Amino acid sequence: MLRKSIALLGILGTSLLLLGCGFHLRGQVELAPPLKHLYLETREPYSELSRNLKQSLTASHVILTETPQQADTILEIISDNESQQLLSVGGTQQTRQYNLILTVAFQVKTSAGKIILPTQTISENQPITIQADQVLGGSNEQNNLYHQMRRAIVNTLMMRLSSKGVANSVMENTQLHSNQ
Repeated sequence: MLRKSIALLGILGTSLLLLGCGFHLRGQVELAPPLKHLYLETREPYSELSRNLKQSLTASHVILTETPQQADTILEIISDNESQQLLSVGGTQQTRQYNLILTVAFQVKTSAGKIILPTQTISENQPITIQADQVLGGSNEQNNLYHQMRRAIVNTLMMRLSSKGVANSVMENTQLHSNQ
């Protein structure tokens, strides 16, 4: 009985500390009002990055429009590139270490096409070691790492969109656009 009470007090105390410091779960961030009615423009609308981004935007109560004309702002994914950099080769030429690199470039513009937030780039990289006799396992690990890197990039992109600087820029530019 005493152990349960102590454990309950510990959980309650931890919860209060997390709430007091402003902690909130990832996925829901507060975006500026013009970003709440958004069109996602990408060359690959069914890619993993697009799906993850749509989920995060929806979790943040963003209404994704079907056409750019219906939106207040447009989030354009300019590029989503995977690359590899050879870091080292083992003494027997069978073990290789690579650095997996994922780079995403994006910008935000008004529905009329005026750029509000100029092109920004987010990159993630992850080292991977592949044995010559484990090529298939290395391929699966590589795919898993790219999945993790895409999720991290979406989180970083959402945090950038929710920053005060971006919010101020979006508000100023969309107000100027609506006054013209």
